[in-house]
Amino acid sequence: MLEFKEVKYVDEVPRNIEYILGADIGGTNSNFGIFKLVDKELELILSVHFKSKHIDKFVSVVKDVLSYLEKTYDIAIKKSAFAAAGVVKENRVKPTNLSFVVDADEILNKTGLTCVFLVNDFEIIGYGLGGIDPKDLVNVSKGTALPHANKAVLGTGTGLGKCILVWNKQLGRYIPSASEGGHADFSAQTQMELNLVEYIQKTEQRTCNISWEDVLSGDGIMRIYKFFQKRNGMQNGNKAPHPDEIFNARTRDKNSLDTFELYTKFYARCAKNFALDALALGGVYIAGGIAAKNLPLFELDAFKDEFINCGKQMELLKQVPVYVITDYNVSLYGAAAYILLEGIDNTLENVT
Repeated sequence: MLEFKEVKYVDEVPRNIEYILGADIGGTNSNFGIFKLVDKELELILSVHFKSKHIDKFVSVVKDVLSYLEKTYDIAIKKSAFAAAGVVKENRVKPTNLSFVVDADEILNKTGLTCVFLVNDFEIIGYGLGGIDPKDLVNVSKGTALPHANKAVLGTGTGLGKCILVWNKQLGRYIPSASEGGHADFSAQTQMELNLVEYIQKTEQRTCNISWEDVLSGDGIMRIYKFFQKRNGMQNGNKAPHPDEIFNARTRDKNSLDTFELYTKFYARCAKNFALDALALGGVYIAGGIAAKNLPLFELDAFKDEFINCGKQMELLKQVPVYVITDYNVSLYGAAAYILLEGIDNTLENVT
């Protein structure tokens, strides 16, 4: 079994009750949440976390997790939902920034699971919004959400994900819709930003577009930092510190400060464009590890100013509240909630 980290949320794991598995397969971490299910109420009991880059065959990890849970806690799980960063087609997905494939048919056939869901990772975050404690939603741009209006979710980490939530009157709840908008063209607005695009194209020998993910992901932070190193005459080869180190050094390193401020502006612009595309008058929700660990990004005037920087729709954007989700487990909540909300009519089910 691969090396993993386990987190318990209760003092003692209950026995002889129903559990379900909700998992989030991201570019950096693959997280498995084990939920107690009693009277249609969910409670996260424990979670198991792997480094995604260490995974070769995903189904083997699923088998190992199920075996570990049964041997350690006497937990036998039958229902599951897997969220993955990428487009789900024919019950499988190749995560955008990983080498392995998540195949729902294979998981169903090679494990003891009797039903398997496979869903886009940011679509799942949309399902998880209802499970977040209000204290874990930080309002970084004031506004007044309109009831039942569209909502937008976006977030960065290894990549950049998005989804739109649309109210369904018949069901009485929001329905998330997946998106691959993170790969849309980055919108440079100044000569310096165009210089950044040219720098990325030249140093990485790009022939395709420079996307939002290219500048807002963890790698994007390092690209911006290296650009400022060269611009400020202090380039040190082709290496850049880890994104966390870059942001943490902003009070003592000009390149880090420049990176932090420009990244803030880019994030706000991306959120603004998405809010306009989705007409997200119900609010914009920012997820992902970069946002949760760097709340000061969204407290800068540069973020708020850029978010409403729209000649004809500035007043509209002023009405849109923006929240940062600080609960890392929102995807796990969403995966578990998906099982309950969508039922097993739409899932793969082993009837043998």
